[in-house]
This record gives sequence, structure tokens and C-alpha cells, in this order.
Amino acid sequence: MKKTIAFILLCVVGAIFTIGCKNSKLSRKEYTLATGSRSGVYYPIGETLAQILKEEFPDVTLKVIETGGSVENLQLIKDKKVDLALVQNDIAHYAVNGEAMFNGEKITNISGIATLFPEIIQFVVRKDTGINMIEDLSGHKIAVGSKDSGTFYNAQQILSTAGVWNNISHQYMNAAEAMQELHTGNIDGFIFTSGLPNPSIIELGKKVEIKLLPISSELTQKLINSYSFYYPSLVGMYQYPGQSEEFQALEINAIVVSSENLNENDQYLITKHLFGKPNELGKNHPRLSKMTKASLRHQLSVKLGSGAFKAHSEIK
Repeated sequence: MKKTIAFILLCVVGAIFTIGCKNSKLSRKEYTLATGSRSGVYYPIGETLAQILKEEFPDVTLKVIETGGSVENLQLIKDKKVDLALVQNDIAHYAVNGEAMFNGEKITNISGIATLFPEIIQFVVRKDTGINMIEDLSGHKIAVGSKDSGTFYNAQQILSTAGVWNNISHQYMNAAEAMQELHTGNIDGFIFTSGLPNPSIIELGKKVEIKLLPISSELTQKLINSYSFYYPSLVGMYQYPGQSEEFQALEINAIVVSSENLNENDQYLITKHLFGKPNELGKNHPRLSKMTKASLRHQLSVKLGSGAFKAHSEIK
């Protein structure tokens, strides 16, 4: 009888050990992460995350994919062509609710993993235009992003709330084109959503005098009341050439999401090993230097996946 009980206990312990070992391993040797252009911020962040995962799982590769950004990345998630993606939280909000560029086409096979860092909605104008506030944009040529881009919707929402959207000359172009057009004087300003400081705006500021416009407290509050993904932000001094004062702005956040390609255990392990030590992530990339346990779920517009939720509950 004692031998039988001992045998049963041994079997139970062995089973637990086996399950534990099984759950500590990823189920595949390769995973995919959609990012952005190589010249932007998302792609190098993706490479950083791939390196972190490689340190924990040397035989596993996180393949970083260059894309056109958040909208394309979410479409790849919808089509189950990638496992993970970096996206803006406002674009993710549109996707799960079937709004804006996803009008009537909700993306339901998406889970939240973590929030990475804030991105500031920046209004950049030529200094010689005399534009000092958002409300001064009336009557000017302003690049508002490509149609149906995230920047376009940021511009439309903010400028409509400020009462100037219908009073500007809309120029539809991407950020690179807008910077070139502002440099040559063909436009007066542009809107660009990006982390701070943006290297391209720094270079632009070395060629032509620019000014970044503040957003008033009143306008900020109206936007926060109307849109759940906007949050107030403060831009510190000396982010750009000639910018000697801090000013108020609006921010959204870059987040990581996953598709249904990831099973619960894979999602748990990837989340835990990528973000399990948030205070140390800044050593890997300066853009991640302010990450904390609290910030990992800040402004996350997509519901956490069950595996990610378990990982977050274990992060100290």
C-alpha cells in the first residue's frame, strides 16, 4: 500500500514537473513582428525587442518586418500574417471599434501585450509665418497627413475641435514630403505624430527656422473629453533647434499587440521575457528608458490577452 501511494505521488510530481518544463518553452522557432519603416522609430524598437527575446530563447527568432506603419500592421494582424505588431493606440482604438479608416470593419482577433512609449502630436510651422497658436493656422497651407492615415485623423480631430479645420488649405502628404515642402516654403506647417525628439524634425530645424505650437489647456481638455486615446503631455526644453521653452501638447502611445496566431502560453512567455524587467529596458533602447510596471498598461486601448494578463500580474 505504501509503495502504491509513493508511486502515485511520484507520478504526480513527475507530471507537474513535465508540465512546468513544457510551459517554459515557446512552441515555435520563429515569430513575426510588424513595425514600420527602417528610417522611423518602430523598426529599431522591433530589432531591440528581437534581441531581448533572443537572449532568453537563443534558438528562437523574432523576425522584424518593415511596413508602412500602424494601419498596415493591424491589417496584417487581421489577416493573421504576423504574430505581433507595433501600433499607435488611437489606430488600435479605431480597429477594434470599426471606426475611421476601419469604418464598419472591426478587427476582433487582436490582443494587447504592452504599452511602450508616448508619441507626441506635433504641429510644426515655419517661424517666419508668424503662427504662434493652433488657432492661428486659419488661412494657411497645412499638411495634414496622407488621407486615412493616423496623422490625418489626429489633425482633423484637433483642428476641428479648435474651430480651424475648415479654414485651412489642406495639403495631403506624408511626413517626409511635408518636411521637404515646408523647407522650400510651399507650405506653412504640418502635423506629425512621433516620439520625441524626432530626428527628421531636428534636421529640418537646422535648415529653416521652425516653431512647434502649444495646445492650450482648454483645447486639451475638450479633446480628452471627446477622445479616450488622447492624454496631456509636456514637451521639455531643447527638443528641437531654437526651442528654448517647454510647452503643452497631446500624446498618444505606441503599443504592442498580438494576433490569434499566438497561443496563450506563447503570449505569456513572450510578454514576460520582453517586459518582465521594465526598469531595465532603457539599457536596450533609450526610447524605452521611462518604462515601469505601471506604464506597461497605460493608455492600452486593446484588451490584454489572457497570456499577457498573467505575465503582467507577475511583473514586479
